[in-house]
Amino acid sequence: MRNFQIAVALVALSAMCVAAAAPSDGETATSKSAKHLAAKPVKRDETAEKFRQLEEVVDQQQAALQQVQQQLQETQERLKRTEQRLSQTQETAQQADAKVATVETNTNLQVQKVQADLSDVKTALDTTTQTAQKAEKQVGELEHPGTIAYKHIRITPGGFLDVSGVYRTHATNSGPATPFNAVPLENGLAGVGGLSEFSATARGSRITLRADADAGTTKLAGYFESDFYGNTLATPNQTTAYGLRIRQAWGRAKFADGWSITGGQVWNLITMNRRAADADAAWVPNTIDTNYLVGYDWGRQAELRVAKTFGKGFTFALALTDPSYLNLGATNTNGQVAGLATAGAGNLGNSVVTSCTSGSTSTVSTTTPTTVTTTTTTLCPLTDTYSTNLAPDIIVKLAYDNPKLGHYEVKGIQRFFRDRIPGATAATSHNNTGLGGGIGAGAIVPLIANKVDFVAQGLYGKGISRYQDSGQYDFVVRTNTLSSSNTLTSTGGDNNLQNIKSFSAALGFETHPTLRVEFDLYGGSEYYSRSTYDVVSTAAATLGKTLAEGYGAANGVNNRNVLLGTAVLWYNLYKGSYGTLRYGAQYEYAYRGTWSVGGAKAPNGIENIGQLGMRYILP
Repeated sequence: MRNFQIAVALVALSAMCVAAAAPSDGETATSKSAKHLAAKPVKRDETAEKFRQLEEVVDQQQAALQQVQQQLQETQERLKRTEQRLSQTQETAQQADAKVATVETNTNLQVQKVQADLSDVKTALDTTTQTAQKAEKQVGELEHPGTIAYKHIRITPGGFLDVSGVYRTHATNSGPATPFNAVPLENGLAGVGGLSEFSATARGSRITLRADADAGTTKLAGYFESDFYGNTLATPNQTTAYGLRIRQAWGRAKFADGWSITGGQVWNLITMNRRAADADAAWVPNTIDTNYLVGYDWGRQAELRVAKTFGKGFTFALALTDPSYLNLGATNTNGQVAGLATAGAGNLGNSVVTSCTSGSTSTVSTTTPTTVTTTTTTLCPLTDTYSTNLAPDIIVKLAYDNPKLGHYEVKGIQRFFRDRIPGATAATSHNNTGLGGGIGAGAIVPLIANKVDFVAQGLYGKGISRYQDSGQYDFVVRTNTLSSSNTLTSTGGDNNLQNIKSFSAALGFETHPTLRVEFDLYGGSEYYSRSTYDVVSTAAATLGKTLAEGYGAANGVNNRNVLLGTAVLWYNLYKGSYGTLRYGAQYEYAYRGTWSVGGAKAPNGIENIGQLGMRYILP
């Protein structure tokens, strides 16, 4: 570029020299030349030399310019080649990108194929493993069957062998089943209640048998359970031989549309369930004490149950349960029968009451003259085992189950009572009827999944004591009185049935801190209200006095409330394919309070109970 600038300058200088030699506008060339020649002599040789030098410079400049142009052309060619190479590079890069994309696509396809192949291999491996496990299980079941196949029915034997020992501070001579309604009172410790008690038994051992079958979409199940609390006449003097009894014996059909029907001797529907309203899912406190828990509402009688499970975990059930009346339970001299049967023969080991019996007593005076006084009394015994019932108890339940929230239920019961009032003839005899009933609720709430459950249930009503753990009386009869001639009279009583109000509640925590340990805490309470009425006796009438009768009318006789607090610990020494070997310990604190009358202090009773147990549970 610099050479080019020099060349341009030289050309400009040459032009100036030529311009200087040319004539001006006002003079002719001839005159100019003449003046110049006249003024100064021309040196031709110097001018020629300068032109020659100038031509050389111009030639040099032109050569330089050509060189610059050549360099510029070469530069342009290099630039063009560079652009071509850049274009080629870009094209190559694009081709490379396309190849990379193709490679990536192919690689992804290959990876996906490999993953699919691995998934297929894993699925095949899982299927093979499951098949192998299933085959191994089938072989194991063939070698050590868990069920017995019989004409398309799967029969599962079960149960456990049990030994239990109990210690009480006040003796009740009742084995592991504590009679909470008969805890010795503080005013009755002069007798057996003043002794402590220890006993041990294996009567709680159980034998179970379950049958299952699939009849299309219908699931069939049957269950039998027994223990050895049947015969109470055996003694442990040299050996014990207690009789077998039925605990449960029921059958069930479950249909695909959610309906089910159950019939037999079963934990009845008033018993709280762990799930829905299923007969094989009753909540039973896991106590060593076989009388379970104060405030626990339950029964095991013959029952027909129909249930329907519908959307979102709800189940409705209705049951007809074999009833039984619990009357005041003492021989009464006022003539009512209350629908009870007396001990004797017959299908139930009882005979029907047709009338009340009369007995005479004579009293001889010790004064002179000697006189003999004879008194005739009409007796109607009320201490019998079986009652003559009017209709089944009707129980309904609505349950809700949620895997996270737990089990909840509400329930109700209706009962029908009757007694017979005997007259002189059948025409003068008549029946009285009464109604009882109650409502209840329960819940099992998982506080910590598979670790801690909160349990609560309760029942309130009239004439429902039969279903409460302490087992008081359902009703009393408002009795007639006897006239001076020992005939029935309506004075002071109408023979109507008066139900006893009662309330029961139990709550607790059931925990499984480890796979081996179960620790449960329970508390329960039952309350029985007064049910009294006024009657007139023959002797008191002459004095213008009335007597109160009924439940809670005598000081310290009838129970007011029963309380229990208990803790139960079970430890599984072994749990596996051969069954479960577990040891248990339980402590119970029981309180029994009675009704006071006339301001007198009513006696109470307190019992401290310790129990130990060992069970081998069949697998």
